[in-house]
Amino acid sequence: MDERLQLLKNGDENAFEEFVLKHRKEAVNFALSILKDYHAAEDVVQDSFAIFYVYRERLKDYSTLKSYLFSIIHNKSVDYIRDNNKNIYTDYHIASTISPEEIIVNREKEHRFMDSFNKLDEGQKSILYLYAFQQMSYNEISEVLGISLSKVKINIFRARKKLKALYAEK
Repeated sequence: MDERLQLLKNGDENAFEEFVLKHRKEAVNFALSILKDYHAAEDVVQDSFAIFYVYRERLKDYSTLKSYLFSIIHNKSVDYIRDNNKNIYTDYHIASTISPEEIIVNREKEHRFMDSFNKLDEGQKSILYLYAFQQMSYNEISEVLGISLSKVKINIFRARKKLKALYAEK
């Protein structure tokens, strides 16, 4: 990892291309989780990779390359929402091959979960998404969102507790 980091810092195009190919899909998914618009997410990710490359000397300030990239994506996504005054809504579908009844039950559970998830404030949604779906560590989340480690822990605890209560209400 140190060799790859050094190559990226030195502007090695092959190392950067490899990094982009490795992280592009999850980067777009992360931006999509915030923006809910695939084309906007792709644009934000494209810009974020460019910023990552231009400011690659800042890599030493982050524990992982992924956390640096995701912090850029998070900030660019927030800027995009602010600049375009977007209201965000989610609609996810679960695919199952078991039976039509189970598909309906799963969709109802998913709808119930997403309704509960969408009632969380934006900060709680971001933290839970990074923790649960991107499987980031507390340190990485702290770096991505620019908040203290203790605040990450507290917010994850509170968001999970609130999500559990909201889900139980339905």
